Amino acid sequence: MSAPTSHYGAAEVRYVTAFQAEASPARLHYALALSDTHWAPADRERLTVLDIGCGLGVTARLLAAANPGWDVYGIDLQPAHIAEAREAAAAAGVDNVHFLEVDLTEHDEAGFERLLPEVDIVVCWGVWTWVPDAAREGVVRLLKSRVKPGGVVLMAYNALPGYSDTLVMQRLLEEACRNTTGSLEERGMAAFAAIEMLKSAGALHLPQEQMLARMIDSAKRAPGYMVHEWLTSFWRPVYHADIATALQAARLDYAGSANPSRSLPTLQLNAEQRAAIEQAPPGIHRETLFDLFLQRRFRTDLYVRGRRSGGGRALAEIPLVLAVAPELMDTSIATAAGEAVLKAEHQAILAGALADGPRMLGELAALPGLGDLTMMEIAVMLIESGSAHPLWRPITRDPVTVERALRSNVQLLTSVAQEGAAGGSVLGAVAPALGSAIAASPSDLAVLIELQKGVPPMPAEIAQRLIPGDAPPEMLTNATGSIEQLLAMRLGAWRGLGLL
Repeated sequence: MSAPTSHYGAAEVRYVTAFQAEASPARLHYALALSDTHWAPADRERLTVLDIGCGLGVTARLLAAANPGWDVYGIDLQPAHIAEAREAAAAAGVDNVHFLEVDLTEHDEAGFERLLPEVDIVVCWGVWTWVPDAAREGVVRLLKSRVKPGGVVLMAYNALPGYSDTLVMQRLLEEACRNTTGSLEERGMAAFAAIEMLKSAGALHLPQEQMLARMIDSAKRAPGYMVHEWLTSFWRPVYHADIATALQAARLDYAGSANPSRSLPTLQLNAEQRAAIEQAPPGIHRETLFDLFLQRRFRTDLYVRGRRSGGGRALAEIPLVLAVAPELMDTSIATAAGEAVLKAEHQAILAGALADGPRMLGELAALPGLGDLTMMEIAVMLIESGSAHPLWRPITRDPVTVERALRSNVQLLTSVAQEGAAGGSVLGAVAPALGSAIAASPSDLAVLIELQKGVPPMPAEIAQRLIPGDAPPEMLTNATGSIEQLLAMRLGAWRGLGLL
């Protein structure tokens, strides 16, 4: 087999359908506030957003649908991706998203200026560590040219040292595929089978059995994504320090993680580990030291063009709304040492307060009976456990907003439901109050759409509408039970968010 012809790798393979919840402006605001980074757009209803490497444009389309006053741009090398993204946006009636076929290597700063407006938010998810140096240099030129002063960049990438155990595996996968026949997906799966055999025989320099099994399972569920992930000679995970240095040329300053719980030393490291970092030679990058103690394979870093401190003052004014039924709230978060969870009495107090509607973080922190919980701890435990959402704007239920969200949800489900379900992809349901969407599986999205169409929240009736009439009776029974559980957990939250 010859290497893929594109200078980006396996660019002829359709990319996986997925929604990145971290791109929500409310999530970005929360994460930046936790890192004491100032971010206060002059007009929240008039932002410009760019998604670099947008794939099929799911995240860009959902952001545009949730924010009618925004201008959203998605760029990608694959013309098939761009064509499909444009068609999907048109079908959903979302006219404020624009998709462009762009080769990052072909434009200088002036060229990007002619192509795109200045932007407030950039999403660069899963691009940097899958493209050659020429494309990375193009990303830097684009960011330098188009990010506004004070603008935010979400850079998500495969990181070292977390991914160091896969370097040999990826090399073997690529070499194994060069001289075999069949489609890229078939050759990739055959190569994974060979890797599994080598691991069973005692090969030392391969991922641990549990991690390797997870990778093989993921490849089986989403073979297209597996090709993009592994079968490219350009794949190269990077240290945080190296990408931070590269982005200095675009005048971008590191501002923290889009998933703050993964970066809080008090949550992820024990006292001995924190002391070791403090005593390490000053020349070693602090984030590299932190990553030494974690299996953090994928980083979601935030950068700001001209970072200013003082954003922590905004934390108290961020409103939260429940994401689940209050009685089913589970605030557990995975850490390097196991699960962290709020005390039952603290969780009950917070759930009771949020059950009455959105509350500011400052209000929650002032509730009696929370002991010595800080505002930061409350925010992290509620938001990153999936118990609550930070809001971007007041909740509204006006018919125009609800209808726009419904059209987008229907189009997304219609176009990618089968593909998303097969690959285990996370889709999204438009949530204007979040300025984005809530993460949803295809089946969850299907149920929400029926409710948005006016179907009563009766599990059996919804199941009958979603399950084919010739399906086995047990399929209808199982679907009814699953829908009953889903409504028990989410119905009240969906209503509280203004989705119904």
